[in-house]
Amino acid sequence: MSSQPLVIIAAETLALQAQLGDLLAAEVSISGVINRAQLYDWLDEPSQTPDLLILEQGLLNEELGTFCRRWQSHPQTRHCDILVLGAADDRLETEALMAGVADYLRKPLSPLLALARIKKQLAHRAQCKRLEALSVTDGLTQIANRRYLDEFLGAEWRRAQREGGNIGLMMVDIDHFKRFNDHYGHPQGDRCLILVAQCLAKTVQRPRDLVARYGGEEFALVLPSIHFEGMAVVAQRLQEAIAGLAIAHAASPVSPCVTVSIGLAWCEPQADERYELLLTAADEALYAAKSAGRNQCSETVNLALVRQLLEH
Repeated sequence: MSSQPLVIIAAETLALQAQLGDLLAAEVSISGVINRAQLYDWLDEPSQTPDLLILEQGLLNEELGTFCRRWQSHPQTRHCDILVLGAADDRLETEALMAGVADYLRKPLSPLLALARIKKQLAHRAQCKRLEALSVTDGLTQIANRRYLDEFLGAEWRRAQREGGNIGLMMVDIDHFKRFNDHYGHPQGDRCLILVAQCLAKTVQRPRDLVARYGGEEFALVLPSIHFEGMAVVAQRLQEAIAGLAIAHAASPVSPCVTVSIGLAWCEPQADERYELLLTAADEALYAAKSAGRNQCSETVNLALVRQLLEH
């Protein structure tokens, strides 16, 4: 995958796309969009996280404000600025800026001015990414930290509420980790945490999935838009991947190697519910897996069934 910034060029004509493409070819990776259906695909199932959207105003017209709100609330595009291309008209430029775009380029384009403004936006995005990485990354394991987990889960929860979707959550705990630390020492304990974290991150591979360190030896996995039956499949794959690391754990009463227990919860969020409900359910499911002997997955808790029980 390219390390260059990803810029989406959404324009009504191939000629305008080609003009911008030639202007930026040496600076960025480019993805072209020719109609609004392709543009909305980036909100429905984004395959990558873009760094800048260059959007011709005529592609959306009166929908610009609505689109900007959706773009800026989506977990995968909310940090991607929008730069609008439009007519040399003060009213249209004002409306675009009021809708929340970062900048406005008047047509016909001045190549030097356009390139300068685009580079300015990309430089700002690069600086933001550097700061974001420091603030949302766990220093030891280099995966997402608890702060980012809460932000991401909250954003995905609201998206599922808005779109009638679903979301799965797994809590993963390294079995008898205190005994591991006591037996091998804290440096080896840190190494174990790093290996497990990176293994989880590599095993969960969908673009919108998130692996985060929840605290201590516990990790959380957010799985948006997953079938209920798929939860158990992913959990089994995670356990097999951890077992494949073959990290010796002579102090464990359940296995000679490091194992994990996993609590699973799944939900189709209702309008009046908070995401903490899913966290609580996954945490209780993890407790059940550990109480049953560890080195296993819980049954997937469906919050719809919990609601039914509470109503009776």
